[in-house]
Amino acid sequence: MPYTQEELEANEHYTSLKVRDELKYTDEYIYARDQWVGRGGTPHDSFRSEDDVIQLYEDPATGESFPSPNQNLRVWIYQTRYRTNADTKDILDREFKEF
Repeated sequence: MPYTQEELEANEHYTSLKVRDELKYTDEYIYARDQWVGRGGTPHDSFRSEDDVIQLYEDPATGESFPSPNQNLRVWIYQTRYRTNADTKDILDREFKEF
């Protein structure tokens, strides 16, 4: 039968594993952040690994992202304009003709 959340919080083995994993996760984030800054990363760029993979870390206690600008994913959205007004006028013949 599984433990309830209260029973897990009271279990010394469970809490020690939880604390250990949270510390390991935080150390991994700090190491990756230091590597990223060492490669010339700026605070407003998305946090990427050496393979150019975006890495987002979250706070283990809250589940929210770490309060750091590099933990925001930025995607540039643009739309290519294929026709301008001048190009459209050249394509379509807008003059009326009598037959």
